[in-house]
Amino acid sequence: MDARFPLHALCISLIALLSTASAQARFKQQVLSTFIYTRYGDRTPFVLDTTPTLTPLGAHQLYEAGSRIRQRYLTPDDDGSTEPTGIAGIASYQLECDQLTVLSTNDQYVFASALAFMQGLYPPLETSSNYTYIAGQSTIQNGSNVVAPLNGYQYPDITTVSTNDLNSIWLSGSNNCPNYLASTNDYYGSEAFETIQNSTQDFYSSLQPDLLDGVFSDASVGYYDAYYIYDYLSYASIHNTTAAQHLTMEELTRAKILADDWIFALNADVDTSGSIPGDHIRAIAGRTLATRILQAFYTTINTQGASDKMTLLFGSFEPMVAFAALAGLVSPQNAAFYNVPEAGASFIFELYSLQAEDVDTYPDTSDIYVRFFYQNGTDPYSSLVAYPLFGMSPSQTLISLADFISGLEGFLMFNVEDWCTTCNSFSVFCPAFTGTDGSLDPSNALSPSRHGISPAVAGVIGALVTLAVAALLFAAVMLLGGIRLHRVPRRRRSELNGFKGGNKLASDQDLTIPKGGAGATVIHSEDPAYPAPVKGHERVGSWELREQAKAEEAHGRGLNTFASRPSRPSFEEDEMAINPFTPPAAPHDHV
Repeated sequence: MDARFPLHALCISLIALLSTASAQARFKQQVLSTFIYTRYGDRTPFVLDTTPTLTPLGAHQLYEAGSRIRQRYLTPDDDGSTEPTGIAGIASYQLECDQLTVLSTNDQYVFASALAFMQGLYPPLETSSNYTYIAGQSTIQNGSNVVAPLNGYQYPDITTVSTNDLNSIWLSGSNNCPNYLASTNDYYGSEAFETIQNSTQDFYSSLQPDLLDGVFSDASVGYYDAYYIYDYLSYASIHNTTAAQHLTMEELTRAKILADDWIFALNADVDTSGSIPGDHIRAIAGRTLATRILQAFYTTINTQGASDKMTLLFGSFEPMVAFAALAGLVSPQNAAFYNVPEAGASFIFELYSLQAEDVDTYPDTSDIYVRFFYQNGTDPYSSLVAYPLFGMSPSQTLISLADFISGLEGFLMFNVEDWCTTCNSFSVFCPAFTGTDGSLDPSNALSPSRHGISPAVAGVIGALVTLAVAALLFAAVMLLGGIRLHRVPRRRRSELNGFKGGNKLASDQDLTIPKGGAGATVIHSEDPAYPAPVKGHERVGSWELREQAKAEEAHGRGLNTFASRPSRPSFEEDEMAINPFTPPAAPHDHV
């Protein structure tokens, strides 16, 4: 009996081990949803006098990015040898807009990037499959089947937002944020900036004669414009033969390193605070991005996977740089995050479940995990790499949902009111959330050494004051002088000039009616001292890109095109729409 007992105990242990292994083997893994933030592709430089646009190369980059996401989550090769990556219940071939949320800024090069990405994610039906029949859509009354143009091209639902839309803060939290701009001004006056500026001046001056002359003035060539100089040189090295002959790889590499330093100083300094201690004002774009990630995951979980199976955001690199700094991704162990993300790079967050195979219900939150992946660019050498968040060890790339939420709550922006208060923003939507009358004080965020009230704000204030004074004077003259108004016979409209006739006067204003006719924007002729801003990319600090010096086409025409020095920016760029459809003021008749 005693001799057989060890053998019996060993058998029980072996059975227990086998049962445990069998139970583990019956656990199923499933991707529930993904949140993907992608940087726009190759575009024309900001310093040219034309609106920045996505290039064909940029379109190819984003198409490739979308194709890689399609291969992983829509049509994966789940052969059992690797863990499954397909998203549960997502349409593989026919685009179902209710399953996706796609958000982009209204910059042409960003929106076009989103469109190119979606072409790769959901290609034309005749290209991706033989499935060209869409129930309830493609059959017409005579019984024939109609395929969409371009071999069954699929039309995605992409929401674009301007800076006047409150949803813009999730894509670009540093835009229209006065306290952020004030903090960048502080950097320009810091000893660290002055040290780099002085030590690199000779390098930038050496680029002036052959590459920057006529595009950047002598006074603006330096570390102060590090990003915009590299942005121009990078584009020229790709698209212009003359520039490629004058620009060495060592020069381009050094310009990129300095541009990265400039960007990180303005977007990844998590130790700098604004008006609120610990508000991470320089990394505020990462804070708002973190909020949008949780919004997407909460929506997926609350609807049990019915919506937001894939949330796709498209924008600039600032939120990626800021989030990486806040989430502890920038470290010697993760050298990839020391560089600004390449064109078409993506931050990918997977909502991932691990539960028993025989359970058919939507997983409990305790069975849900999050994984973070970084796809830095779309060239053949870039690949999808998993990284640990919040300073965890390299092996902890799978983090529980509870720990993920706890990590983000350490720095996310809790709501729109939080953003408006932290930024001291006077954006048009802030009064609705802050409970104020819209009189947030922008002067608190101004650096007296660099800024006063912007020309746009000053112009509006001056115009309103002038109109008010004129109205009071005119009322006094009518009351005291007995002046009355009467109708004067008018000429026919065809005899008038300006917008009421065939010829437009130089003093006439352009009137742009947005889609739907909801409002109009009056575009004034610009004072040469304060030209209109370059749309799409808000330049940080006290030197946003507005009217950049004129430069000719980069390809085949050289870079030595004369232009004037870029001007200083205005402080705030809220584009207020004027509604032309409001009823006219009724006269007050009395005896």
